[in-house]
Amino acid sequence: MKATTTLPRLSSTLSKPKICIRHPRPQKLLPPTQCSFLSSSTLTPLQTLTASRILPYRQSDLYNIITDIPSYPSFLPYCKSAQITSHSSPDPSQNKQWPHTATLNVGWGAIDESFTSRIYCLPYHTLEACAGSASPTIPKSNLPHYQNISAPSEEETPLFTSLLTRWKLSEFPFKPLPPSDQSPQEGDAEANPSHPRTE
Repeated sequence: MKATTTLPRLSSTLSKPKICIRHPRPQKLLPPTQCSFLSSSTLTPLQTLTASRILPYRQSDLYNIITDIPSYPSFLPYCKSAQITSHSSPDPSQNKQWPHTATLNVGWGAIDESFTSRIYCLPYHTLEACAGSASPTIPKSNLPHYQNISAPSEEETPLFTSLLTRWKLSEFPFKPLPPSDQSPQEGDAEANPSHPRTE
């Protein structure tokens, strides 16, 4: 809203100032069903974002955090709820079941969206979450505990055309800190079990 004020010239008799208020043109609001937290019409072509970190934690501990999907709201910004909706077949190598489908609810204030992902776990090494038309890149031969590897119909996950999230963990070999102020360097030395490093 713009407001323009015109003040009178000084005179013996002061008159009330004239105020002109310009009203903006009314905006046409989309119905609630057409508003989206992430509208597919505004998305750019396929993008890839990659980040790598070296952390002082054990590979297995980090993997357990990643697969603990119901705990996501406690540390992921704007994640309001997360639940595992189905599990894999029993994994004979680990004697357990892994998440297979999960639903995340994200939002801020009055904005609220949910989407479903298919989860594929290569135990303690890789986890991939696929939404929309995305497919896992882990070879099927490495996923015997997942019998059904297929993309859902578009109606099941309308929020994303395609979204692939990939977590890959590996032990990080390093050389001990040299006498100088230099940082530890990558090397062939085995990591000290009391000081694990994971990339």
